[in-house]
Amino acid sequence: MQINQIYIYLFFISLFASFQSQASTSHDPRCKDSLLVASYVEGPHIRYISSSRVNAFYVVHDSIKNRTKKISKTFRFKNDTISFTGFAGNDSLNYVIPKKIKPESGENPSSNKIVVLGDIHGEFESLLAILRFNKIINDENKWNFGDGQVVFTGDVFDRGDRVTECLWFIFQLEIQAKKQGGMVHYLLGNHEMMALVFDDRYVADKYQHAAHYINFHYSHFFDKHSVLGKWLRSKNTLVRIGEQLFVHGGISPEFLNKKMKINEVNVGMRYHLNNYTELADTTLVDLFLYSNSPLWYRGYLSRTPKYDRISLQDVLKTLEFYNSTVIIFGHTPVAKVYPFYSFKLIAMDVPIGDPNYIDQGLLIENQKYYRIFAHKEKERLQ
Repeated sequence: MQINQIYIYLFFISLFASFQSQASTSHDPRCKDSLLVASYVEGPHIRYISSSRVNAFYVVHDSIKNRTKKISKTFRFKNDTISFTGFAGNDSLNYVIPKKIKPESGENPSSNKIVVLGDIHGEFESLLAILRFNKIINDENKWNFGDGQVVFTGDVFDRGDRVTECLWFIFQLEIQAKKQGGMVHYLLGNHEMMALVFDDRYVADKYQHAAHYINFHYSHFFDKHSVLGKWLRSKNTLVRIGEQLFVHGGISPEFLNKKMKINEVNVGMRYHLNNYTELADTTLVDLFLYSNSPLWYRGYLSRTPKYDRISLQDVLKTLEFYNSTVIIFGHTPVAKVYPFYSFKLIAMDVPIGDPNYIDQGLLIENQKYYRIFAHKEKERLQ
């Protein structure tokens, strides 16, 4: 696809989404009949409405009575944060919302303990189970990992029906980790991109229903005025911890040819996601938003009509350029967390919550690699 075609395609996606958000839900074939959508409490969704206030709201659906309503409250900043307790359904969680959200560095010093989790896709209970069993969080789902670091390799969105819970959990976990000297890194994946650019092909029915009830497209929940939207737009595409490089999809040879450092990649991706319908510079659109993007590339494990599976030589070039010894990635499903090319690559995306697979993640401890699970002890990668 040529650059001009890409630009026009993105423009019309946005235009179509804007039109859909104003249309009657009864005329949208994607909007499920309320009677066919199970009861839900969706939220909170929190929006900055001024420099001193936020509005928090839920969409609540009762499938028995076939009623849907919006519940909202406004909160005022008294200092640099707002703290409030959930106020719809059974939500009694405490939410801490900062006045400002800033990007974190993509380059970090080495750590003696790092836990890495692949594509979560809204599987909230499975996420909690593996973190609890490995004592990353305590029984109250609070940070329990001291100065350790946790990396989510992207794709928390779509498919599952507890995406919002996952997002707020990671959001609050970041805050808790910092207070103990730890860190949480949430990398952008292609499904994060989709949530920001009005691509809702894999969004669960309840989210479509909630969005249409308030005349939203699903992506409007994460626009530039929302807390979660600002937070997502602050996230990195590449993170290096010591000599370990983390990415959602991978670094294609075509992308590497541009010789962009980690910070340049992260800033470049934010620029393309924030301005995708009105880019002043479209020269790198294809590399940031399409098949050779770090969010979409599958060449570490797959051959496609657009590229062959990556060679060891190209992997070594990537490692040398990014001053790393290993690349750890998600995106392309595998049966288990495993290394290949002599531990130059480690694949993470074991389908979590799928009964055909065993939920697992990766533990890096004192430069040794282990699979971790939700119900059995860790095992060393060989």
